[in-house]
Amino acid sequence: MILKAKQIKELIDIGSIDIDPFDEELQLQPSSIDLRISDRFYRFPKELEPELQILDPKNPYLNILEKDYISDKGIVVEPKRFFLVDCMEYISVPDNIAIFIQPKYRLTRLGLQLLNTGWMEHGFEGNITLCLYNTNEFPIRIFAGMSLIHIFLEKS
Repeated sequence: MILKAKQIKELIDIGSIDIDPFDEELQLQPSSIDLRISDRFYRFPKELEPELQILDPKNPYLNILEKDYISDKGIVVEPKRFFLVDCMEYISVPDNIAIFIQPKYRLTRLGLQLLNTGWMEHGFEGNITLCLYNTNEFPIRIFAGMSLIHIFLEKS
């Protein structure tokens, strides 16, 4: 059963679900919660890009993503580029609740695709890291604090 806003609010109020930071008026929707991107993102170091001709799970470069920060001017995601960005909110749900991640329509209209949509395990705890890819021909600017995804909570 997908939880409605009233049920989500009740579970937050009793401490069964923790979302921090959380602005109920801004983020709570009729049957979902909007999540915002933090100012942290990860990418392959630019100096290694000429050497990266194939990605292989055994390739040590997969372990050296560099962390950077999104400035007040945002960050430009170039066409056909991939990077990771953390959500601002820390989330904790009990073992009987699973999280479904879905991009906001505004995101997909721009051509910015979320590659890790779908279900997260019951009892998830932590910050969600999003895998973003620009499928557009044009660069896309995003900003820290933008609402890029919403999550649905399913109680089993």
